[in-house]
Amino acid sequence: MRVHKSLSLIAAGALLAAGTALAAGPAVADPVNSHLHSVVPKYYDVVGVGSDTDDALFDQLAYDYDTSHKVHNKSHPYIYSWDATAANDPLNTSPSYISPKQGCAKIQRPDGSGAGITAFEAPGYKTHGRDCIDFARSASYRPSTDPDPATVNVYVPLAEDAETYAVEDNTNAPASLTIAQLTEIYSCEVPATGSETEANNWADLGGKPGPIDPVSPPSTTGVGKFWLTSLGLKSLGTCVTVVQQNEGIDTAVFGTSASPNANVIVPYSVGKYIAQRYHSAAPGKTPTKKQNKFGRNDRGDLVLGAVDGIAPTVGSGTGTKINSKLENAGGVNLTRELYDVVWNVPNKDSADHDGIATYLEYFFAPAKHVKIKGWYCSSKEAQQAIASYGFLPTVECGAKL
Repeated sequence: MRVHKSLSLIAAGALLAAGTALAAGPAVADPVNSHLHSVVPKYYDVVGVGSDTDDALFDQLAYDYDTSHKVHNKSHPYIYSWDATAANDPLNTSPSYISPKQGCAKIQRPDGSGAGITAFEAPGYKTHGRDCIDFARSASYRPSTDPDPATVNVYVPLAEDAETYAVEDNTNAPASLTIAQLTEIYSCEVPATGSETEANNWADLGGKPGPIDPVSPPSTTGVGKFWLTSLGLKSLGTCVTVVQQNEGIDTAVFGTSASPNANVIVPYSVGKYIAQRYHSAAPGKTPTKKQNKFGRNDRGDLVLGAVDGIAPTVGSGTGTKINSKLENAGGVNLTRELYDVVWNVPNKDSADHDGIATYLEYFFAPAKHVKIKGWYCSSKEAQQAIASYGFLPTVECGAKL
């Protein structure tokens, strides 16, 4: 069973991460205006924080909405979204601080679904009588320990994603893993079948000889939480190293192109991977007109793995999409919805009596059978952005869950 990386290696990784960040080059700040210049939202604007999985998508959605609506005042707020990590420094997870809106006290930038929801639910966090954070992005549904949704908050679906694992291109892992094998890996209980004295070897799972090196985002993130739930685990095994989600450029963990870590395995958002690999510029490069404005190709040399023989994607190149067959991968549904978490308000504060505050319905409400159509669910521009950032549309978009 592998132990956690030494402090010296972690320190080296931090230095390498800092070096990567310094060399990252051009990147769009967050949030931005129609000229892609950094702004601090007005106190009456709509602001969100949270999940890394769809932060680049939300940058695009906010940009598209704000640039297509010329009137900007208290009655017509713009919408903005803060990334999970600084846009030009994806590996720097040391505390950084943001003021979500004008007049709001600085808080530590929320990195992930859990941190975003915690910041959103912080009592008394207001400016000029308005919430400093109006919604949280979440890549997983509410945990069973959450309070009654009828009296607290609403999870509003936006798009559909899926999750699988990623390995290096020249991996020692087999071409496909079962749910049972993945559970063994992340509980650190792979049974030895060969002559070696230590278990957790890829050869025991049909791969090439090499010690399995499992890493994962924190269980508070949408990716980490969904992965544990899918594998039927309550916590990560002691052999698992915690890393930033949805990236493969941390050389201390994944190695380099010249010397990759052939033993590593990490859970990954399929949609985010598609956006990174097929629609995004390389780190340090300015996107072309055909590439996404936001987010960069931070996957490194990682490739997605199959579960129970089911490939994670279909199509090729820019036509690559999430494989819907992941709905049943070895008896487990590896697809998931992405949510916007908002306060559940009484009917008098909701034009459509759907629990979503009227001022938020302009963004998050459904596309049909409502007084106020949600722009994200009804706009062709928004639906195109969802596809460009690797995700699938959902018929539940804007529904109260």
